[in-house]
Amino acid sequence: MIDGKKNYNVIFMLAKSFFKRAKSNFKFSLIAMSIGVWGLIVVNSIINGFGSVLVDSITRFYPHIVVSGYYDQDLSEISHLIHFTVNNVAIINKNQLFFSELIETNDISFYKDFIEINSDTSGLLIGNKLSENIGVNIDDELLLISIDQFLPITKKFQVSGIFKSGIQIYDSNLILHENSEANPKSFNYTGIFLDNPKKAKKIKDRYLNNYSALTWEESNKTLVKAIQADSIFAYIITFFIILISGFSVSNAVSFSIFTRKKTIGILRALGLNKKEISCIFVIESFLISLIGFVIGVIFGIATSIFLLYLKIPLPQDLFYIDYLPIKILPSTFIIPLVTNSFVSILFSFLSSQKASKINIIEALRDE
Repeated sequence: MIDGKKNYNVIFMLAKSFFKRAKSNFKFSLIAMSIGVWGLIVVNSIINGFGSVLVDSITRFYPHIVVSGYYDQDLSEISHLIHFTVNNVAIINKNQLFFSELIETNDISFYKDFIEINSDTSGLLIGNKLSENIGVNIDDELLLISIDQFLPITKKFQVSGIFKSGIQIYDSNLILHENSEANPKSFNYTGIFLDNPKKAKKIKDRYLNNYSALTWEESNKTLVKAIQADSIFAYIITFFIILISGFSVSNAVSFSIFTRKKTIGILRALGLNKKEISCIFVIESFLISLIGFVIGVIFGIATSIFLLYLKIPLPQDLFYIDYLPIKILPSTFIIPLVTNSFVSILFSFLSSQKASKINIIEALRDE
């Protein structure tokens, strides 16, 4: 009878021995697991990239909280306040008609870091993509038409700057204009920028219950939901890839048990119980899953880095950014590790139950 205290060491040593002798049995399982982890690493990197863009890119330019009306409370969490009005305008340039949004604000200083070309801030600041689309450069004049109480209002402005936010929908659609002389209370909205944009919902719930306000997440709800939906579909697809590897593991364990009936019979005769025999095959499969995880991580990181430098363009009408975003985080590896290990252990455990049904006397007699 094997000492119970030493059983764990014996089981692990036996699992390692089985693993070394039967690598070929798990060859296809190893390949399937590696591909599954590879896919999950790449998918996670893309999802993290979109999540990072959503937080970093959009909140660099778009107010973290937009309050309808005037708001001027001084909170420690607030880094900047602007008052602004948004108007839909028609642009007439070179006998062509274009449509855009004019943001008139009392303070343009927040957006100075985004200005690529600038003569001064007295005129219009237009997005670089809009500038390309309508063929406008610095010091050109634009005729803007807006509607005020059903009456068209025509104003002529000079283009004094071109900005680039890095967000496609803003750069191709927005025009900024500073009106520092206007009374802040005359503007329709107050834009609040926070030190930490992730706290926008918390700040809104705590301090803005008496105001009509939207956080940047609520204002971009469609995009957030689209990314979440894409993430779910991507995870489902890659999970099924790993699930297929689980069936491969199951077949490999079954074959391993079939070819080791005599060995199992001897181990049972030496005192190992059914659970310990089952544990040997589970550990064997788990070692395979770890190797598959390492291989998948290597290929996943290499693919993610390649995609990062390849800069795959995205449809301009669907996304805020020009290229497919990639970001590798420590959490990128947690889901593949957990998923791969879970599938491997589950399927190997189910298959290893066959070993417990082997009759010791018949196994030794047949061999």
